[in-house]
Amino acid sequence: MTGVASRRPSPVRTILAGALVVASVLTACTGDDDTAPTTTEAVTTTTIAPRVSDGVLHLGIFLPTTGPGAAIGPPMIAAINDAVATIDSLGGVLGHDIEMTPVDEGAGTIQDLLDAGVDAIIGPASSLIALSQLQPAVDANTGVVVCSPMATALALDNYPDHNLFFRTAPSDSLQMVAIARQAERTGTRSLAIGYLDDPYGRGLAESLEQAADGRPLEITRSLGFSSDQDDLTDIADQLLADDPGVVAVLGDADDGSRLLTALDNATTDPPLVIVNDTIRQARQTIQSLSPTFREQLEGVAPASGSMIDGAPSGFFVPHAVDCVNLIALAVIDAQSDDPKTFRREMTSVSSGGRVCVTFEGCAAFLEDNLGIDYNGLSGRLELANATGDPTRANFEVFGFDADGDEIGDVVTEVGP
Repeated sequence: MTGVASRRPSPVRTILAGALVVASVLTACTGDDDTAPTTTEAVTTTTIAPRVSDGVLHLGIFLPTTGPGAAIGPPMIAAINDAVATIDSLGGVLGHDIEMTPVDEGAGTIQDLLDAGVDAIIGPASSLIALSQLQPAVDANTGVVVCSPMATALALDNYPDHNLFFRTAPSDSLQMVAIARQAERTGTRSLAIGYLDDPYGRGLAESLEQAADGRPLEITRSLGFSSDQDDLTDIADQLLADDPGVVAVLGDADDGSRLLTALDNATTDPPLVIVNDTIRQARQTIQSLSPTFREQLEGVAPASGSMIDGAPSGFFVPHAVDCVNLIALAVIDAQSDDPKTFRREMTSVSSGGRVCVTFEGCAAFLEDNLGIDYNGLSGRLELANATGDPTRANFEVFGFDADGDEIGDVVTEVGP
């Protein structure tokens, strides 16, 4: 179900300067993320014993405090610390305070946390790091529960994680559903897709085509373009040839913005043009577009702020808090801090029971032997049994002003 929830200031404007730039490194918003090996195992000489339940939940925090993500990690870590302090003040988990071990994603490795004997890991923020380091953390015999608050890469959708990897931020595949839904809302019946022809862009295009299937949307063209192509005039002409109602441009900021310029130069009467979240970073290009074209330009991106007034906000901060609460509630529901045991409850506490929005409220229901449906700071949160990913999420739909800034943000929920 999809519906407009509210008009609100963009959470992006509340984050530290430069956070949007590093977000392209930390999430699936670069082509490199999906080209990274999906089963690379970190080199280690340490033998990790299978986890057992000792009654104490030991959380590892794997978020960046140095490197490209230095501006993004600290607010999430501060919110995690506050969430854990709240849980401990209410009696902790299984009667014990939560133990925490932090490792800097910008300098350390997931293996450092595995060596420390953690039961669960919150992080990483980066899709690239998740794809290159996740394997030992989700080993079938010695793995732990991993919950990422912002790694959205498509390549993680079907990662061989043995049901140990979860995300509170939506996959890019769900973002493509949001784009298809936004195109449909215009009343158009035709959609053209221009995408960067690399694993990242192709994955987005394939997901968008699948999302359009079954909707009253005809794909008139789906054309890839290379980063090596200096002139995209022919691509733009072909995308516009059938007079589509909407053109979707998918890719990274550099090459996606080049196609925007080519489309602008190819028409004086542009259709609605929708871009994925990474392309919104191309502020200088968006500034240079003609006013007529820019007025027809929309962006769709995961909502990174809180859906609850007064709750901790910031760039994917709510999603980090949701990871804490989901893990703690799953351990309580399972009455075990053994990852292979409480992993089974990660999805069940997110749907199908009594709705609750705080750890305290949810824990009270569990104490009464009632099933719960945790709806967190990031909104209604329902994790799929098969993938551990959100089946619904909130997305921002926005336009751009003459300075390339986002305007008119509308938060819309996208799901089954």
